[in-house]
Amino acid sequence: MSRTHTLYSEEFRLSVLRDYYSSGMSMNACAKKHGISHAILWRWKKRDENEKELVSLQPETPSDDDMSNRSKDSYREEIAALKRRNRELEKALEISRMETRVRDMMIDKAEEYFDIPIRKKSGAK
Repeated sequence: MSRTHTLYSEEFRLSVLRDYYSSGMSMNACAKKHGISHAILWRWKKRDENEKELVSLQPETPSDDDMSNRSKDSYREEIAALKRRNRELEKALEISRMETRVRDMMIDKAEEYFDIPIRKKSGAK
């Protein structure tokens, strides 16, 4: 069984990575959306870990012609997707805040139990 290697353009690769980083979807979902294998997306991500400045998190700005040709349904879909993304980010932020509170409580209990200061004092050198 022979394999054929598909060469993807640099623009396509960066577009897929930009979509992956900005959408918050899983690697499998992003790969399926763009019709590539999970392994390819993983390899691109690994290769570009040190070059994230190339993969801007800002979406590509559509031209004025694209905006005028869009239907109301596409606007509704985009708004629904943005609302879903906003809810996901709010949930992630709340989880992060809870984790921080739990860590602070654990440190407080450890300081109390072991009777030693764990946190650095402000202004310590």
